[in-house]
Parts: sequence; structure tokens; C-alpha cells
Amino acid sequence: MWCVFQHQKAAAHILSMFYKRSKGEHSMLSQIKRRHIIVAMLFICWVVGFLDKTAINIAIIPIVDEFHLTSEQSGMIISAFFLAYSLTQLIGGYLVDRLGTRSVLTSAVGIWSIGTIACGAVGSAMGLAVSRALVGMGEAVFPAGSSVAITENFKKESMARPKSVIQSGASVGFAVGSLVTTALIAYFNWRVMFITLGLVGLALAIALYLVMKPLAGAASISAGPKKAKSEKARITALLKNSLTWKIALCYFFTNIVFWGLQSWLPSYWVKVKGMSMMSMGAYSAIPPTLGFLSFLFCGWLLDRYFHKKEKYLICIGALVSAVFIYLMANATSIPLAFFYLTVSNVFLNAISISVFVTIMKHYPSHSVGTATGLINSLAQIGSFVSPTAIGAILQATDQNYQTAFLAMIGCAIVTLAVAATLPAGSKEELVADQAIPGLVK
Repeated sequence: MWCVFQHQKAAAHILSMFYKRSKGEHSMLSQIKRRHIIVAMLFICWVVGFLDKTAINIAIIPIVDEFHLTSEQSGMIISAFFLAYSLTQLIGGYLVDRLGTRSVLTSAVGIWSIGTIACGAVGSAMGLAVSRALVGMGEAVFPAGSSVAITENFKKESMARPKSVIQSGASVGFAVGSLVTTALIAYFNWRVMFITLGLVGLALAIALYLVMKPLAGAASISAGPKKAKSEKARITALLKNSLTWKIALCYFFTNIVFWGLQSWLPSYWVKVKGMSMMSMGAYSAIPPTLGFLSFLFCGWLLDRYFHKKEKYLICIGALVSAVFIYLMANATSIPLAFFYLTVSNVFLNAISISVFVTIMKHYPSHSVGTATGLINSLAQIGSFVSPTAIGAILQATDQNYQTAFLAMIGCAIVTLAVAATLPAGSKEELVADQAIPGLVK
């Protein structure tokens, strides 16, 4: 009897160990599945976010006719988004670090969607500017929030690929947006277009809240290094680090180039090159379509070959984009001009993803949200200045787009010069890499 009892006890112990191991493996698989679902959901949200963000660039053409706006006035409407976007970045990144990704990200998607609906309901240029500012406030939180979501689920050496997937949503948004917005405006009107996009965004906000529900018993990194520094010390470390200001300066001038092109090229193609709205929309889908692939490829490059050496990819991107903007500005063939624009867009995307990956990999996890918010806030001043500045240049030069293109090329060269001073490696990191308890491997 004693032998039988011992065998039964041993068998029960083995079964118990097997159950615990199976349960642990199931939990690990659930966490892996969850992190990829979250990345996919954030990607979809950013696609719609960029539809909302860039729809004004095409809608401004019929809006100018309806409200009888000057170039400077239309530039100010476009810039209203970027002013709110820049200012909200400061508090947005901080809130993500303090309140968590789920509540802040879902609220952000909801806010920008309400602002988009308001764009279609306003009856004046001032109302449109205020609505665009609301869209900017909502979208301002997303870059920092998505970065923190990645640091919660991925190791440093594999963060670039999921971030590149989310960032590629911008290119998809541009590509799909050119077709969707022009089609909705052509078949209905610009008001219906904004309201439709806003309703889709509200549905996504609800879905994101459900998807980001924490797993039962899942480890949280908030119990780890987030308590390593006081708030004052954490913020002071960010402000004193020269890397913060160099990255911000690189992205500031990159945004002038990128949003200068995005804001005024639709008008350039229609007014100067004589393209129809529909053909312009179809051609405009080409650069961001290849940009989507470039984001994914750059994410792989950054993890595989440029880990903590992102400066080199930024330098390459700035140089190549400057050359191909010049070629685009002097091309006599529309297909050739769009080819040059596509190449330039690909390398501007390389700068963008490199900037965000630099922040995630060179800063401690407890400050990624705040650092992203601070740097992006300073950089988005360039996005705010660009449409208005280009509009002023066009007004002063009697719609001479060549002068505007030269100004953007100059900004790309400045980006190259600043990027060359960035560190390669981890000499200027705020803290050494730290192991994060409970991190999904």
C-alpha cells in the first residue's frame, strides 16, 4: 500500500508540474498573440488617423472656393492642426508615462475622430481651424503612446520592426487617403468626407479599448524601472541631454520638408501642372504606397544593422531626399516627377522611423513617452510653420513653386548637418539598458 501511495503521490506531482508548465506556456502564447494584435490595431488606427490628418490637403481646394480664402488663410487652416499637435505633445507624452497606454490611446483616437466630424459640420473658416486644432490635439498623443506600448511588449533590439509597422500606417493613410478623400469629395462633398472618416474613427476607439485590456496575471513594467527616478530628476535628465535637442532639431527640419510637400503639392499638381482632381489623387497614391514598404524595410534595417547607429540612416535619408526633390521640381514629365517624389518620400520615411527608434532605444523605458512627446512637440513646430511659410513664399513670389522647393531642399541639407553630430552607440544614453521584469521575449 505504501508503494502504491508513493507512486500516486509522484504521479500527482508530475501532473501538477505539467499543468503549471502548460499554463505558463499558454500564458506566454497569449501575451505574444496579444502584443501582435495590439500592433495590428494601432496600425489600423494610424491609417485612419492619417486619413483624418491629411484629408485637409485635398479638401482645401474646394474649401478655398467656398470660403474665398487667400493662400495665407488656407495655410493657416492647415497649420491649425500642427499648432495644437505640437503643444499637446508636451503633456501627451507625460500622460502616457503616468496613466498608461490603454486609457490615453483610446481617448486620443476618440478625440481626433470627434474633431474630424466637426470639420464637416462647421460653417466658417474659423470653425474649420478650431476643428482641425481638435484633431491635432487627439493625434498628438499617438506617437508617444504607440512607442510606450512597444516598450511594454518588446526587447530593445527588436523594437524597430513593430514601430515601423505602426509608422507605416502613415504611408497607407496617405495612399488610401488620396483615393478615398478625392472620391468622397467628387461624388458627395468635402463635408460628407470628414463626417464619414470621423465615424470610422469612433468605432476604432471602442475596438482599441477592448483589444488593449490587460491579460489576467500579466506582468507590468510599471513595477520596474519606472520607479527608478523621481519626476524632477527624470525630466531634468531629458532636458540636459544633448541628444534630446539634436534629435528634435533633425525632426524639426524634416517636418518642414515633409509637410511642405504634403500640404502644397496637391495644389501644385492641379494649378501648375493642370491635372484633374481624380488623376492627381490616383498619382498621389503612388509615393506613400512604396513608402509603406520602405517603413517595414527600414524597421528591419534598424534592428539588424543600425542598432543604436540610427544617425547614418538619417544622414542618407536627408541627402537622397534633397537630391530627388530638386529633380522633381525640374522634371517636365508628370510620371517622372512622381517617380522622383516617390524616391524622396521613401527616404524621408527613413528619417522619420529612425527618429522614433532612436528615442525608444537610447532612452530608459520609464521616460520613452515623455521623451517622445517632448521631442515631437519641438519638432512639430516645423510642421506648423511649414504650410504657412510655404503659403507666404507663394504669395510673395506670385505663386512661384520653384522658390518653395528650394527652401525645402535647404531644410533637408540642415537635417543632414545636424544628424552628422548625433552619437553612434550609447555614449549619450540617459541610463544603461536595464532588464525589464516580465518583458515578453
